[in-house]
Amino acid sequence: MFRFVGFFLFVCLLVPVVAAAGQVNAFIYHRFDDNRYPSTNIAVDVFTKQLEFLHERNIPVVSTQEVAERMARGEPLPERAVMITVDDSYLSFYEAGMPVIRTFDVPVSLFVNTDSVGTPGYMTWKQIREVVAQGVEIGNHTAGHAYLVEKEAGETDAQWRRRVHDDILKAQHAFERELGFAPNIFAYPYGEYSSEIIDVLKALGFIAAFAQQSGVIHSSHDPFTLPRFPMGGPFATLDDFKSKSVMKALVVAEQHPFDSIIYTAKAPPVLDLYMPGISGSATQFNCFAQGANRCTVSVNQERGEGWYQVTGDSPLKGRRNKYTLTRQAPDGGWQWFSQLWINADNPPRK
Repeated sequence: MFRFVGFFLFVCLLVPVVAAAGQVNAFIYHRFDDNRYPSTNIAVDVFTKQLEFLHERNIPVVSTQEVAERMARGEPLPERAVMITVDDSYLSFYEAGMPVIRTFDVPVSLFVNTDSVGTPGYMTWKQIREVVAQGVEIGNHTAGHAYLVEKEAGETDAQWRRRVHDDILKAQHAFERELGFAPNIFAYPYGEYSSEIIDVLKALGFIAAFAQQSGVIHSSHDPFTLPRFPMGGPFATLDDFKSKSVMKALVVAEQHPFDSIIYTAKAPPVLDLYMPGISGSATQFNCFAQGANRCTVSVNQERGEGWYQVTGDSPLKGRRNKYTLTRQAPDGGWQWFSQLWINADNPPRK
């Protein structure tokens, strides 16, 4: 996997900074200049150079609210744009990340898990109100930052749904009380989602939700499974940011299954994807899973033209894994799609 990343990074840097019409390349950050947690940290000097790159190339930075509202109205996305998001409201964002944001005057969205506000290492409500006054958008990241896709011991499916609903609503009430408004955008803790959680979000009035699988947001994307490229650990570099900012969407119009939960870890999941406008041999795709896992793409003749099937070569390891497909775009550059898989310990029944 890492050998391939290095290869396409080199190729993408040779591609002009032009993205396909109707797409946004979103990035997720957590910590800034906090070397205690390297997997979710980015050095401030690197973050500064990333925003300098966008400024020098005149790549617009759009807000989550603009993207969510455009999608809700059925309007196309910008021809090329980047989105900056930050999860968890760590204090390092306020102390180290926000000064860079102010310098470049770009929109940024902060997804807040409200139970953590004011605890050691996290921003206070006063600090959150301060950055809101400076233009930072706020999103709901639940109250307790739990693994939403899992039931607790002895919990029924109905009790699980009520708990998820109440936790998200608790955060909304906190925002109303402390900020005077409740956001209509959401970010899944750990990036884990399911169709049932999406139903809860829709019932509560949210219009979009962001996950953590990598990929490019396109105009026909499901607004409740929006991908973001991670900017932490080995990915938190200027070169990686440059390559991801010009990545193109591999548009998937339909997929089976939709949910990312693996109900048996004894066999690798099978994913059917419909990609309109693409036909021909499956060799046009590169397919990767995390760790020592591998995956294979084949033409799905039973479903018809444009359908491809992705299958892991072996059972997926770890709590979270991904199938990542890349394809060289006909007009140059690379297209990208990623599907999250979750080995949940106690998921609700289907």
